[in-house]
Amino acid sequence: MASITVTRHSQVTIPKEIRKAVGITEGDKVNMRVVEGNKIVIEKADTQVWEDCTDFLPEDFEKTLTTMRADATQRFKRLGLIP
Repeated sequence: MASITVTRHSQVTIPKEIRKAVGITEGDKVNMRVVEGNKIVIEKADTQVWEDCTDFLPEDFEKTLTTMRADATQRFKRLGLIP
């Protein structure tokens, strides 16, 4: 177990051996949470979680979206909301 000091600005440095073991590098995001009252868990954030979040959309979604935008633009023009 590594012992670290909290700075006056409430900052901590994750020791190199722990960063290396978990694969945390400069610029990575981490999640922190409190467990069992006074314990803190720090874990590397999963940046891939949102990468495939569009799998449920139909293949031609871009076309559908373009059509919806064009329809809305025409409707706004008819209502005098845009020139």
